[in-house]
Amino acid sequence: MDPIDIGLIGSAIFVLITFLRVPIAYGMFIVGLGGLMFVYPPDNAFQFLPTSLFSYTSNFTLAALPLFILMGHLAFYADIGKDAYDAAKAWVGRVPGGLGVGTVYSSAVFGACSGSSLSEVAVFSKIAVPEMVKAGYDRRLATGVVASAGCLGVLIPPSILLIFYGILTETSIGQLFIAGIVPGIVYAVIMATAVMSVCFLFPKIAPRSNAFDTSWLAKLSTFKNLWAALLLFVIVLGAIYTGWATPDEAAAVGVMGSLFIVYLRGKLSLSMLKESTIESAKASAMIFLLLGGGSIFATFLSSTGVVGATTSFVIDLGLPFWGLMVGIVVLYLVLGCFLDALSMMILTMPLLAPIIEAHDMSLVWFGVVVTMMMAVGAITPPLGLNCFVMKGALGDQVELKDIFMGSLPFVALMLATVGLFVAVPDIVLWLPELMKSLR
Repeated sequence: MDPIDIGLIGSAIFVLITFLRVPIAYGMFIVGLGGLMFVYPPDNAFQFLPTSLFSYTSNFTLAALPLFILMGHLAFYADIGKDAYDAAKAWVGRVPGGLGVGTVYSSAVFGACSGSSLSEVAVFSKIAVPEMVKAGYDRRLATGVVASAGCLGVLIPPSILLIFYGILTETSIGQLFIAGIVPGIVYAVIMATAVMSVCFLFPKIAPRSNAFDTSWLAKLSTFKNLWAALLLFVIVLGAIYTGWATPDEAAAVGVMGSLFIVYLRGKLSLSMLKESTIESAKASAMIFLLLGGGSIFATFLSSTGVVGATTSFVIDLGLPFWGLMVGIVVLYLVLGCFLDALSMMILTMPLLAPIIEAHDMSLVWFGVVVTMMMAVGAITPPLGLNCFVMKGALGDQVELKDIFMGSLPFVALMLATVGLFVAVPDIVLWLPELMKSLR
């Protein structure tokens, strides 16, 4: 049988077992190893498995993943999310939809310490949603804002998804981090402006309140509680761009910074450290399992020629670049309904990264666009992990249907933002280029 036919059959089998709810990582292991046994002698395929897994997962750069995850857990216990929300209320509490706007901006601040949309949603579901509902906000608006604002955590560094993308495509993680800053701010401003505009036009869905102290004294006093988030952001990115530390070493610096903040705030305890490390280890184990399965499956696709044939096919279509990007956006919209972000990246990067490079476009820019599309998938049904995390955090206080319905308008907003980044790549690239020129 022709190797490409083996690759296509293997891909079809993988899609089938995914729909049968077999875990993605296991599915990639099964199909990847089984397919390699058809391409190479079985003994060689079995010998390849342990050596490939070890060489791939022992990459020192991967140390950044569990460390940044641990940093996010410690930031939660340090009450950085609550401090950011209190500061946002003092600054924008009295504008139309003030609590929603405050949620957006405080999520952006917490994103600089978290790196994960799921952790952001878990934090702000408990902080912001009850307060908005108590203030008379429409439940769908309140839940939609929190679920969507949580997506800022995957853009603003240190982003777990950007690290993951950098590892898969061998792109500079430092460059990706810098590239995520401006798009993260732009999306936060767009989202906050949209919330404010809708609440101004339809005041019944978000009654304005004069209960918040928005005096200049109150505004300035909130800065004393934001030092922790600023410290983590500066020491992590500062360590990378002064050349003092690599991204993985900067992750260790971030963990020590988080521990220092937890200690200063009197929250350090053995039980807190135990829970943080156990939860971080669980999340890291899941990621490493996906990476291992993805490496085997990607090797299978490359060995059978599927990757090269697909790349050549797409290029030979002669599509304009904007047409190609529309196709990629549609692809991720569909995949996002069924797969989580890490699985989508593992499955698509071996195919899409060479195509983007063939069009002489920056993989740093593409990383930000892809990450934004991963964020869209986090709030689209039926998978929508952000929405399920919120449901788990709030329990019977809100219906899952309302969370999804509240998130849908923000899907359109996020797609429009992706279109902006595609149409004007300099929004993503100008800061990395500026930082390069200053070094």
